[in-house]
Amino acid sequence: MYLKSLVLKGFKSFADRSALALEPGITAVVGPNGSGKSNISDAVLWVLGERNAKNLRGQAMEDVIFAGSSARKPVGIAEVDLVLDNSDGTLPVDFSEVAITRRMYRSGESEYLINGTVARRMDVLDILHDTGLGTGTHSIISQGSLDSILQSKPEDRRALIEEAAGVLKHKQRKAKSERKLEHMDQHLTRVKDVAAEVERQLGPLERKAKRALAYQGLSAELSELTLALAVDDLRVLQRAWDEAVAREQAIDEELAQKKAAIAEAEARAEELQEKIRRDSANAGELAKSHRRASSAVERFDGATLLLHEKRRAAQGRESELRVELEAGKARRAAAEAERAQAAAQVGQVRADRE
Repeated sequence: MYLKSLVLKGFKSFADRSALALEPGITAVVGPNGSGKSNISDAVLWVLGERNAKNLRGQAMEDVIFAGSSARKPVGIAEVDLVLDNSDGTLPVDFSEVAITRRMYRSGESEYLINGTVARRMDVLDILHDTGLGTGTHSIISQGSLDSILQSKPEDRRALIEEAAGVLKHKQRKAKSERKLEHMDQHLTRVKDVAAEVERQLGPLERKAKRALAYQGLSAELSELTLALAVDDLRVLQRAWDEAVAREQAIDEELAQKKAAIAEAEARAEELQEKIRRDSANAGELAKSHRRASSAVERFDGATLLLHEKRRAAQGRESELRVELEAGKARRAAAEAERAQAAAQVGQVRADRE
């Protein structure tokens, strides 16, 4: 694995897009002071995930963005693309080339990309973890760092040697695993506390569950009994309704008979009156039978009075029958209301039961 190319755009002194193609071996960058040689190593360090502006020879991270000059305006974004050759499979990805990109906007927002796909800084560090690259390593040694390394204490040299030998990454993994184990112990303690609390609540919950089951059984039984009572009430109301209808029909038939009898009596009375008028017209011829006619008239008057009395009695009976008919209609309306109310109760009980 080796650094294949480096593309800088808007990073420090590289205002325009600058592409550096590198080959295996040693590559030297030569130039006078202030020409931007160190900016190349800063770009490599920055794209690998460096977050300390002082390690990039700046005061703030926004200093990596081209600030402008007398001839150029400042830009709003700094972008560096670093392409690594992965033909030997050193990086744990299924690509022969891995392009790591970092962008930073003047608003302070920053983003990472791996082969054009947005990623996190942690993803970049995970890919470079076993390669010796990344932040906190000595793969990039800046000016003045060599003297500090040569004059460092044995403990610092030991850390440098461990890094070079690949022991440091295992120590970091061990520390990370210990932190995870510590978090897991905390979670386990919390789980035990929760389990103890749940066990403490199991007794009351079990009693509540039993009461709920008993309530469900009693509620179902109550629904069945309520439905049975409603059906029985409906049957009683139906019988009362049928009886009221039968009484109404009987009263209607009796009223019709009384009306027919009254009509027949009135017809007979009219016939008798017509006969009297005919007999009166022939009064001269019937003078001899005057006594007999007078007697007949008296008898007729008596019969007429009797008929009138019968008619008044029939009319009184008709009034009584009408009153009874109205009462029957009222009872019928009440029975219909009770029947509708019972039907509604039956529907409600069935809905509650479902």
